[in-house]
Amino acid sequence: MSIYDDGAAETNKTRAYWALAAMEAFGDHTGQREYFDGTLTIAPEVIREVAGDLVANIFHLARVNDLDPESIIAAAEMHFEEEVREEAEEAIENAAEEVVAEAATEIAISDGISQLEDFLKGQAK
Repeated sequence: MSIYDDGAAETNKTRAYWALAAMEAFGDHTGQREYFDGTLTIAPEVIREVAGDLVANIFHLARVNDLDPESIIAAAEMHFEEEVREEAEEAIENAAEEVVAEAATEIAISDGISQLEDFLKGQAK
């Protein structure tokens, strides 16, 4: 089974859980673990503080390895935008399929009523 099997929205939710796991693990080392309860519901200021600290430390690691931290930001933005775009496209596609299915059902019902009326008219003769 792949993380992609349940669609883009669920895949992105899985990615959010991975980020939560990373922040919890980081919090274990920095004394910030008490901010987390295992759910994705986290106060914005906590995300800013802990994720900001974690990203800053990733930048230090990049610098030690002669990598420009800006390239990490660019890569992250590119990945995030693509993943959100996939989610939006899938939502639009699913909505369109729903509209088509509803229209097909209405047509089938209409055709069925028409056929029933024709049958009843034939029986009345």
